[in-house]
Amino acid sequence: MRVTEQQTFGVLVHNLERSRARSLDLQQQVSTGKKVRKPSDDPSAFNHISLDKASVASIEQRLRNISFGRTRLDLSDKLLNSTTDTLSRVQELAVQFASDTNGPAERVIGSREVRQLYSLVQQYANAELNGQAVFTGTSTHGRTTGLAITTPVTLTNGTNDSLVVSVDGVTSGTIDLTAATGSLTGAQLAARVQTQINADTALTAAGKHVTVTFDTDHLVIASDLHGSDSTVTVTGGTSRATLGLVGGSRTTGDKPFALTATTSPGSTNTGGAVVNQGTVVDDNLVTLDDYVIRFSSATQYDVFDVTVPVNVTKNGANTGGAFSADAAIIGPANLTLNAYAIQFTSSTQYNVVNTTTSATVSSGNTYVSGNAIEFDGLRVVLNNGDRGGPQSGDAFAVSLAPRTVLANQTYSTGSDISFDGLRLQLSTGSGAPATGDRFAVVTGLQYQGDAGVHQVEVGNNQVVPTNVSGDRVFSGPNIDLFDSIKTLVTSLRTNYRGGIRDTIGDVGTGLSQAGAVLGEVGALSNRLTGSAGRLDEFKTFFTQTLSETEDVDLAKAISDLTLQQYAIEAASRTLNQLFGNSLLKYLS
Repeated sequence: MRVTEQQTFGVLVHNLERSRARSLDLQQQVSTGKKVRKPSDDPSAFNHISLDKASVASIEQRLRNISFGRTRLDLSDKLLNSTTDTLSRVQELAVQFASDTNGPAERVIGSREVRQLYSLVQQYANAELNGQAVFTGTSTHGRTTGLAITTPVTLTNGTNDSLVVSVDGVTSGTIDLTAATGSLTGAQLAARVQTQINADTALTAAGKHVTVTFDTDHLVIASDLHGSDSTVTVTGGTSRATLGLVGGSRTTGDKPFALTATTSPGSTNTGGAVVNQGTVVDDNLVTLDDYVIRFSSATQYDVFDVTVPVNVTKNGANTGGAFSADAAIIGPANLTLNAYAIQFTSSTQYNVVNTTTSATVSSGNTYVSGNAIEFDGLRVVLNNGDRGGPQSGDAFAVSLAPRTVLANQTYSTGSDISFDGLRLQLSTGSGAPATGDRFAVVTGLQYQGDAGVHQVEVGNNQVVPTNVSGDRVFSGPNIDLFDSIKTLVTSLRTNYRGGIRDTIGDVGTGLSQAGAVLGEVGALSNRLTGSAGRLDEFKTFFTQTLSETEDVDLAKAISDLTLQQYAIEAASRTLNQLFGNSLLKYLS
């Protein structure tokens, strides 16, 4: 077969191009460190590389999730440890001031430290990580919390069946709760109120909805909106009293644990004024004290701080040996602010008389030394002394000296009443307020979050919680820590020794409650640590496999590149020499 110069020249040029292409590929391998960069390099290897990269990416995402989860749990652990330390100090103070070596003045001083410890626990409960509350569950919702009611509740069409609410600043129309007469349990009542509110055209047009629950003995109406703009206010309707919404408290969803001001009308009010839900407008001014608004006329009222000692004075003419052992306010909403007398008709019987109105509160009561005598929001404990018990004709005067917060205020329907960081409004309902009408304001703190759980994925179909909801730590399930600490603050300020002693056990229960959750947090953190270790091992395995499949042998690649460069140089010289001696040079 005849081989022409052109054929020889073509073969040499083709080989030179292949060498140059191979050299370029080797140069790219050396510069990138990868021997498989696209499917055409090695289809089978490229498929394995893609799967390994996906596995590594998934593992790295899970490791990032775990890192955030561990940070959240570590912060929870620190906050819970700080909480238990603070509670231990609260318990220590309760034990210290329960001793009779301390008097009223010392207890008032002690109450100031306990009040600061209350704020400290609240600070822990509302702590945030990256703008997200640690103990909130998954969201916080503004709400109206009603007063206690007795179930079943009867709603009657045209009598007590309507409600007007404002949700996130949008006011509903008149909401009709029933077309007939029905007796509803707490759960049924909550479902009915929720359904009818959410069917209101004004609210639905604005995209506003609520969730209504019945919590032990009262309704809670919560906005479905999350955050500081989330609010619910009951502004009218014929069913407010029946539903326990003539008063109560209102909060926003700004934080998991919010200070509250719960308002309620006096049980003996004769006027037609109604009070709205109280709200806290400045946490820094809230004292944790309780208050009574009392009308001195239909147009004038005073505001009193009633977190004060109950004065029990033994009549100087008493012949028996009974003495006042303790006294306290146990129901601020039931206070009349009047003076009373406990009058013994025999050594075992007594009457309670309102000496301001001369009305008999109760009569024929059986006296037992050390047993509490309770009336109109007050508690008095009388004990027998060394000279025995009471005798017929003995008497004890009972009175309060509340602190005046606002005096001689002019009533204007719907106007704000603000004091000590609290705000409420009184409005003319069925009529104006009457002389002697009272409205109580009780401070406290409640959980605004939910029981939602934050989870991170640590494996296929495997998730680990990274939070605990605040109601499990601070407000339940066994004890409400904030209620207990407030009780101690109030008891210290009012020199109520029984209340001080009660909080010793309550705070101990709270310590156990927080400790149980602290152990759970530790277990979750350990599980995440173990999961992270396992994922690191998997990542190492897949990274090594990926390297073996994808990475180039740099020494070999450089050696091959050098050989290719020699080959290209030799081929180029051969072509030049062949071209110089060929007729092609002259034909071109």
